Amino acid sequence: MLSQVEYPISRDDLAMTAAEAGFERDAINFLKSLPDRIYQSPTDVLREFGEADARFGMGTREVRHRGNLGRDAIETGDDPTHHR
Repeated sequence: MLSQVEYPISRDDLAMTAAEAGFERDAINFLKSLPDRIYQSPTDVLREFGEADARFGMGTREVRHRGNLGRDAIETGDDPTHHR
């Protein structure tokens, strides 16, 4: 879809285009969650996808809860770091 829209385009117009094209609700909501600005190219939008992935860990289905922070290093025995 990103290569099929005319640029520059706003976040809201991207989301509306996705909705009109029949994209799933999660995809539309993801587009709505991007920063509210004008995007100049598909690369510009994809850069925001990468930023969202880095901020929210969206590229993985593995869920890591805060209660496990630091525990992996201690339990693996691989040069463990002790946080006490």
